[in-house]
Amino acid sequence: MTDRQHLLRLFPDLDPAAQADLAALWQVATYPAGHIFHLPNEVGQHVFLLQQGRVRIYKLSAEGRALTLLVLNPPSLFGEMTLVGSGTYDTCAEAMTDCVVAQIDRETFRDFLNRYPGAALNLMELMGSRLRTMEQRLADIAFKSVPQRLAALLLDLAGDSVEEAAPATLVRYTHQQLAEMIGAYRETVTKALGDMREANLIRIDDETIILVDPDRLRRLAS
Repeated sequence: MTDRQHLLRLFPDLDPAAQADLAALWQVATYPAGHIFHLPNEVGQHVFLLQQGRVRIYKLSAEGRALTLLVLNPPSLFGEMTLVGSGTYDTCAEAMTDCVVAQIDRETFRDFLNRYPGAALNLMELMGSRLRTMEQRLADIAFKSVPQRLAALLLDLAGDSVEEAAPATLVRYTHQQLAEMIGAYRETVTKALGDMREANLIRIDDETIILVDPDRLRRLAS
């Protein structure tokens, strides 16, 4: 997918000339797994566009325990909170795999949004959708059991590949990564995954998790 195609998916209200203007402002680079793009309370200089790979957005407690708020797949914008308020990042962003990421200078992007109000509206919709996702994740942590949260997470990570009843496949995550996404301990997640395997809800191969019975997973998640 080209830069223009990525931007069209994120900013569908831009005309071709505006898309070309925006695409010319980004600088693209490759980053290894584990690279930290930003940390909380850093003054933000850039907004990022994920083009290949996976990035996780998370918060750290004072004790160093991580809570993953979002796992981003391309194309995804992140670091957008630097555009508002004090201009600081409010989360950590880390590459989960080798990534191709474009970045744009904060002030350059703000100037572009001032010139193209349709892009600003698209960005507001993106931020609103992301906020709703994080609010739902936090509500699940507060009100649902670990098996319920884990079932909902697996369905969410599988995304569009989940059909009504057919098996779906997603890239394998470690037990620790899954635990950090649902606010649980790794040992508890390991037990819940084992129970799901015994119930033939999922199957785990070398690099994938296969959702054998999405319907039953939905019922478990509800």
